[in-house]
Amino acid sequence: MPTELDISLLIYQARDNGQAAAAANGDVMKRKAADEAKRGAGHGAKAGESLSDIAYRRLEEAIVTLSLRPGAGLTEAQLIDLVGLGRTPVREALIRLAQHGMVEILPRKGVLVADISAIDIIAALDAREVLERLVIGEAAKRAGPDERMAIVEAAKAMRQAAEGGDAAGYMRLDKELDTLVGQAARSPYATRAVEPLQALIRRAWYYFERQDDLVPAALLHGGLAQAIAGADSTAAMAASDALMAHLRKGLLVMLGR
Repeated sequence: MPTELDISLLIYQARDNGQAAAAANGDVMKRKAADEAKRGAGHGAKAGESLSDIAYRRLEEAIVTLSLRPGAGLTEAQLIDLVGLGRTPVREALIRLAQHGMVEILPRKGVLVADISAIDIIAALDAREVLERLVIGEAAKRAGPDERMAIVEAAKAMRQAAEGGDAAGYMRLDKELDTLVGQAARSPYATRAVEPLQALIRRAWYYFERQDDLVPAALLHGGLAQAIAGADSTAAMAASDALMAHLRKGLLVMLGR
């Protein structure tokens, strides 16, 4: 197994290889980020969402999907234009993103999108494994009939997206499934703690282009959803462990190349 130093060197090498292309296409990348954030991440406001929530959701997806590349620097004005909202909700969203390790706020200069860090990836997996097991186990116990059905349907849609090679659609559905499970768990503190970890792992998935992992991961999500639907908390937690082990193995393979 590669050491943390080996992993870090590999990530820095991959980052440096990508930075030259990003620099040459900086304006194109920012226009693409704006288009994707407005078109993709912002499928309209959801019930109960504040403007700050909408700004956070749009910026998070742009960062997770690498429309905003690791290490990219942006001004507040550029971010306001990107999300299509005012200064206050964007600033509030940036504070949350900084707390979650997605950006670094540079006073009077702007915002720096966080790099992909080997240590962060492994640490996020370690913490996510514990928290997700708790959330999924509680969802299996507490979900209502409609929630169980919605969770199964989301997992089915993930498999369809995976089999169709629709990575962007798959990842949006993955986030939707996580949200449904979190709501069903009735465990707000654990759910809020695990959400940024889920985003960090999705971002790593995009960074290492894990397209070939769509179908295997979708099948594992399907098993997890079925366990929740069957109100089997023991099976649900075992399915969570299997999914986390799969994610860890895949990311370590990519980090070791």
